[in-house]
Amino acid sequence: MTWGTYYFFYECPKCGKKFRYELEFASDENFGMCPDCKVMGTFVGETKDNKQGEDKFADYEFV
Repeated sequence: MTWGTYYFFYECPKCGKKFRYELEFASDENFGMCPDCKVMGTFVGETKDNKQGEDKFADYEFV
């Protein structure tokens, strides 16, 4: 049984873009970096921060 993908959510301090990274790619050297600006994003939450049935990070793009 799987519980699904675990995400870390970020916002770019430079352009304001909202994006997410899958935990399984944490070893990637670009993990947490804005895909547009290439600067480290500000960590704003992770999958566990969503309560049952809630999706407060729905507007964060997949990287």
